[in-house]
Amino acid sequence: MIDYIVVGLGLSGISFCQKLSNDQKSFVAIDHGKQSASRVASGLFNPIALKRTKPAWKGPQLMTMAIPFYKALEIDLGIQCVLHASILKIMQQTADINDWHRASAIADCRSYLNHDIVQNSNPFITAPLGFGIVKKTGWVDTALLVDRYSLYLESKKALIKTAFDSNALQLTENGVRYGKIEAKHIVFTQGVGLINNPWFSFIPIQKTKGELMVIECEDLQEKSIIHGGVFMIPLGNNRYRVGSTYNWKDQTEGTTTNARRSLQKKLNKIISAPYRIISQTAGFRPTTPDRRPVIGVHPEFPQLAICNGMGSRGVLQAPFCTGLLCDHIEKGIPIPHEININRFEY
Repeated sequence: MIDYIVVGLGLSGISFCQKLSNDQKSFVAIDHGKQSASRVASGLFNPIALKRTKPAWKGPQLMTMAIPFYKALEIDLGIQCVLHASILKIMQQTADINDWHRASAIADCRSYLNHDIVQNSNPFITAPLGFGIVKKTGWVDTALLVDRYSLYLESKKALIKTAFDSNALQLTENGVRYGKIEAKHIVFTQGVGLINNPWFSFIPIQKTKGELMVIECEDLQEKSIIHGGVFMIPLGNNRYRVGSTYNWKDQTEGTTTNARRSLQKKLNKIISAPYRIISQTAGFRPTTPDRRPVIGVHPEFPQLAICNGMGSRGVLQAPFCTGLLCDHIEKGIPIPHEININRFEY
């Protein structure tokens, strides 16, 4: 009997597996290897909610945990997936500047926000009122991380590449049985796949569609992340990732013309240089009605657990939430109510 089965190998699954590995727990992961939200995510790590210029939920605390976590993974996997770049938020109106100055005085923002607004020096970016600078930010190449971590687990014979079949799961006196595998616990880190999981049908996971583009623009020559209606992340070789859309109504797979037009319309407001679209991708973020993660053990069957609902901040939230879940299962440490599974009625 092993300690854990982990279902799903996006950011939450990787974070949980790595926590188990560090704690010397035995496990096997099950993942179909198809497109997940983590493979098409922006990968941004940023402790500030830029739309309202205020600290994101537990932003500084999550940064303190997440960045060392991904840096350690880089060493283990022999890759570079953490890329640092400041964020330049375009000031659209005077009120934005006032909000920025106010936020830069808040304790949780002070070490990340430059108080002063800087003037734009890039002739191809439209920012007449200048930028606010967010420091210590960047992005994680989530597609590379998921691919390499999958190979890493395969090499250790700890990954089963197949779709999970809920009907094949049996509860036992000492845990669970799935096919020939017996384990003390099973943890579901399935993202939107949880919607079809009969054991957790009481969790109101929503599919929020997001679409991104990669563009090529030779004239821009920008090394910072630009934020103004959309974000624009420099990928190198004159390429930039542009996004993202948020669509709660469109549940169809694949990219859409409407999303491309929406992204282009917003992009054209902030850059004047010619560009061409290289690619467009789409994925579904797992979100909850209160926009908080949901973690914990099943109220009736304690051998079943979930870590889900990371939304658009999975890069920062996954290491933190999976750590809490593992410590709860192994040590009985309580999970805060605001992200606890118990906040939803069973």
